[in-house]
Amino acid sequence: MNGQSVLDKIIDTYRPNFDVEEPYEYHGEVYDAYAGFSMTSAKYVLVKRAELWRAHCFEHAFFQCRDVIHAGDILRFQKQLLEYMEPELVRGGEPEPVKDHMYTYLTGVFVSEKAVSPETVQVLKKLKFRKNYRFAVRGFSEERTVLFDLENRKIYGNSAAKDLIKGYKKMFSL
Repeated sequence: MNGQSVLDKIIDTYRPNFDVEEPYEYHGEVYDAYAGFSMTSAKYVLVKRAELWRAHCFEHAFFQCRDVIHAGDILRFQKQLLEYMEPELVRGGEPEPVKDHMYTYLTGVFVSEKAVSPETVQVLKKLKFRKNYRFAVRGFSEERTVLFDLENRKIYGNSAAKDLIKGYKKMFSL
């Protein structure tokens, strides 16, 4: 299975619930695809004005497939996440997210056709970004980053991506 077919299979799992754009350019970086998800849940009594609670949930996923993914590619994604994604996609340029914001996942999915270096895996596993807004009253945002090493048939990820890795391992029988 080559990198593009793996990437297509992954993106196809996102299509039913996400708005997918292929290719996608974000602040100078070109991604093979972007998938955006937004959901609002609410509970009310009798009429919509008597609302008990409301929650806004989001995910922004960026996909890249390359011959080899290097540590620099992962670090460039991390830099974009800190400088642009979190301020623009999570907070919309404001000091904090919208009222009733519950969570926003900022996801990076990288597919490497050739083996990745141990340094790249080490950099990936050390990635960590989680930000609470107003002591989590306004929710949180979190980075989830996954790396497919097709040559060695392995999937790596940071600690926040454990659930994604489990799902991908089932999907690709790795």
